[in-house]
Order: sequence, then C-alpha cells, then structure tokens
Amino acid sequence: MKKPSMSVRAALIGPLGRSPRAPGTVATLIAGIPCAYLVGSLPAPFCIVLPALAFAYSIVVSQKAESELAREDPQEVVIDELVGYLVTMAAVQPTLKNLFVGFLLFRIFDIWKPWPVNLFQSRLRGGFAIVMDDVAAGVYAMGLVWIIDRVWT
Repeated sequence: MKKPSMSVRAALIGPLGRSPRAPGTVATLIAGIPCAYLVGSLPAPFCIVLPALAFAYSIVVSQKAESELAREDPQEVVIDELVGYLVTMAAVQPTLKNLFVGFLLFRIFDIWKPWPVNLFQSRLRGGFAIVMDDVAAGVYAMGLVWIIDRVWT
C-alpha cells in the first residue's frame, strides 16, 4: 500500500480524517477549536491573513487529495472543516461561549447545507468545491455567532 503524500496527510489533518465516525465533526472539535482560539487571540491583521492563507492552502491540498484518493469530495478530507470553522469565528472573540456556539452552528450549517451552500458543493468541482461549501456554511454560522455574542453577553 502506497504511503499517502504530504498533501493528503495535510488534507486529512493527520489522523483526524480517518476517524471512523463523523470525521468532520472530530476535526472541527480537535483542530478547529484550538486553531480558532489561537488565531482569535492574535492581533487583527493575523486574524484575516492566517485564515486566508489556510483557505488557499486547503484548496490546493484538497484538490491533490481528491486526485490521489481517486474520489470526488472524499469524506476523510477535513481541512475544509478547519477553514470553515475559522471563518465562523472570524468576527467574534474566541471566548468559551463563542467557541461552543460557533462549533454547534458551523456543524449544523455544514451538515444541513442550506441555499446557497448546497450550490457550492453541487456546481463546483475539485478542491475549490470541497472548501467553498464549508466557507459558505462558516459565513452563515459567523453571522449568527456575531448576533448571539451581541445579544447574549
């Protein structure tokens, strides 16, 4: 059996994508929450630049993983969940409440895929499609987390 490339391992966030149950949820919980906390604790320019770099990188490695695994949008590719959760948390402070509410809302929107989130997955292809539906779900979740943060303080 061929060893996965560095791109595939990055797209799977190491062993997280191989979780037997809910790999996207596992990746968001184990990688997304700590990363969002760290990024949210940095000065404002980093809060924008680091997720943007993660977005670009995730498209590249997701595309390579899709090609190497020879499947469209493989379930074990979970770097898109990390990026989507970073988008979710981009407009709020990474408090325990916001991290938890953001986690729940992001997972709901990522699984539910309301319009136009579902269009990104159905009409696009490759790494861009893999990542964009999670980014769109993250935008929905971000809006609600921001509102909840303002109302429930």
